[in-house]
Amino acid sequence: MTSVVALILAGGYATRLRPLSYTRPKPLLKIVDKPILDYIIDSVLKVNPDLIILSLRYLADKIIDHVRKTWNKISDKIIFMIESKPLGDAGPIARAVREYGISESSILVVNSDIYSNIDFTSVIESHRRSGSIATLVLTRLRGDLSRFGVASIDDDLRVTHFVEKPQRPPSEGLVNAGVYVFEPEISKYLPHDVARPLKISTYLLPKLIEERTLHAYIHEGYWLDVGTPEDYIKANRIALEQMCRDESCIKGDVLGGVTPPSYISATAQVGRNSMIGPYTVILDECKIGSGVRIKNSIVLDKTIIEEYTYITGSIIGENAYIGRWVRIEDNCIVGDYTYIESEVYIARGVKIGPHREITDSIRRENEVLP
Repeated sequence: MTSVVALILAGGYATRLRPLSYTRPKPLLKIVDKPILDYIIDSVLKVNPDLIILSLRYLADKIIDHVRKTWNKISDKIIFMIESKPLGDAGPIARAVREYGISESSILVVNSDIYSNIDFTSVIESHRRSGSIATLVLTRLRGDLSRFGVASIDDDLRVTHFVEKPQRPPSEGLVNAGVYVFEPEISKYLPHDVARPLKISTYLLPKLIEERTLHAYIHEGYWLDVGTPEDYIKANRIALEQMCRDESCIKGDVLGGVTPPSYISATAQVGRNSMIGPYTVILDECKIGSGVRIKNSIVLDKTIIEEYTYITGSIIGENAYIGRWVRIEDNCIVGDYTYIESEVYIARGVKIGPHREITDSIRRENEVLP
């Protein structure tokens, strides 16, 4: 295989994941025991890229710090490309080609918010067989497709039509999986200096479709765009089913019961008579008291949950403190460093921002405390 440069797009604000994304960039959200970004880098390394370029903007310093600590053995392959202003997802392609002299390598472009088992080697091989300038990875979804780009293809796997976020979406279709391969000639479709944010889906793809040079690769495995809290929980459910079907993921000091699939970090503690799981993730240095019930939930690092608290279908941020006899209903998010006093009730769908002190119950569903 000829050379490849990987461009990972990791500069977005992740507004739909607030309040979790107030204090961390989305690529650093953990799925089971490691950040989304690390799964992507693991997959990218399988194509043996000459370079891995990380396009960053929002909370870039946190991503840089994580990558330098975690991926120091391949530091000679990694470049941080900081956006001084938002470039969209097409702008970084033009900038990377121009600044790093990419003239012969295929460019693998990956959104940093997807959790999937896309085989990048297979994608690149399919792209090169097609002889096209560009390849778009598609995956088949059912349900509400209104927040995705939906494509049509012909018998030769050429993309013939593409609509970003259709107002009247089909109930099933091929959607943009957030992975592309481009040849360096793609730069002729992009401005030399990017003055405004440019989107691949609305700026670049229509030009390629018009010239019949956009190849499709159909991904048949699992795929999730981790764009909402519900998606984040779903991604962890998929990962737990793959990795934690038995008790091998129960690693901490656990005195209570655990129902698989669940993950408990080696540095976490769970008190007597507590019941954890199924589909629950307890991360590093968490302390769970006695008689606690947690299911279908994610508890991020260094959080304390006191005795007899009940949590279902929710995400609890890192360094949070949850008092005794608290009840947190489905679809809630508790931000980082938030304090919830004992005997407080949190209604379904409530979102609490970071660094909040909650001393009274929140009984209105879907209330937001930023």
